[in-house]
Amino acid sequence: MRNDYAIGDHVRIVPTPGHTPGHVAFTMGRGKDDAVFGGDLMHTPLQTRYPQLSAKFDVDPARAAATRRHFLERYCDTDTLCCTAHFPSSSSGKIRRRGDGFSCEAVTAK
Repeated sequence: MRNDYAIGDHVRIVPTPGHTPGHVAFTMGRGKDDAVFGGDLMHTPLQTRYPQLSAKFDVDPARAAATRRHFLERYCDTDTLCCTAHFPSSSSGKIRRRGDGFSCEAVTAK
């Protein structure tokens, strides 16, 4: 996922192909990804555990699954806050490895 596009010093657009044409994620941070907004990349926490599961809205299910796995590998076990659009509250968390899949461990405000 290195075909990203910088918007100033703090924001990048990262292509996330497979869901819909032109789908992207947004990362924020200076020098590293402090937060990433994945949009429609994942519709349910089940897709973190089983990235190969595709929603009926994915126009290219195989590519969407590969993109999800790459995205999850990229942010797994980092301090990057992963913000999802469709997960139940709390919809922000840290990606952690769980066997052959992953989990999005909820982060709540203190």
